[in-house]
Amino acid sequence: MNGIIFDFNGTMIFDKEFHDKAWKMFLEQRIQRTISEHEFQEYVYGRSAQDILSYFLERKISGTESIQIEEQKEQIYRKLCLESSAFHLAEGLPEFLDKLKNRGVPLTIATASAWNNMQFFFQHLGLSEWFNLSGIIYNDGTFSGKPAPDIFLKAAALLQIPPKNCIVFEDAKSGIQAAKSAGIGKIIGVSSMLDEQKLLSYGADLVIKNYQQINQIIERDGY
Repeated sequence: MNGIIFDFNGTMIFDKEFHDKAWKMFLEQRIQRTISEHEFQEYVYGRSAQDILSYFLERKISGTESIQIEEQKEQIYRKLCLESSAFHLAEGLPEFLDKLKNRGVPLTIATASAWNNMQFFFQHLGLSEWFNLSGIIYNDGTFSGKPAPDIFLKAAALLQIPPKNCIVFEDAKSGIQAAKSAGIGKIIGVSSMLDEQKLLSYGADLVIKNYQQINQIIERDGY
């Protein structure tokens, strides 16, 4: 494995609570009905805003329109993040990223988040220590969202590494499906919202609760 691709929401930050609340507040106001947990699992987690809005608004939403509509929801989300002490990188992740940087491992982020959110994350989470904002894959409305493989194919191409030689960190069913369809060599599930057995059943090769586990393995085995 020569390169690492991180999903972001639910993988690098555990922000399920903020996204759930923001999506429910925004969508239920738009569609005037309650959204079930099953619908969230199938049609929200890990999917692009274009797919989410097309499903709940019951019409085909273009990539450009989805970005415009989604920004209304993301304003709610960003406000919730800044109001909470739980808005930070996942436990052990900064140390893990330091190790990858020191070893010169190629890495990037492949996320369903849009540009405004990625700017927000870089500003408030210090991501520029390990990543270049211009060198990540984000939802710009030009490619199909997960579970389509496009996002991980673009990320592997950006790293100039074949998908079979990449590791993907993912937390959602649709993301794991996308990674498998892209031919990613190893998929590591992060159990921020789904338990280990579910992630394994969806196709993850192994599952971690946080990045402290990986740091411990690195220290133990001398990597």
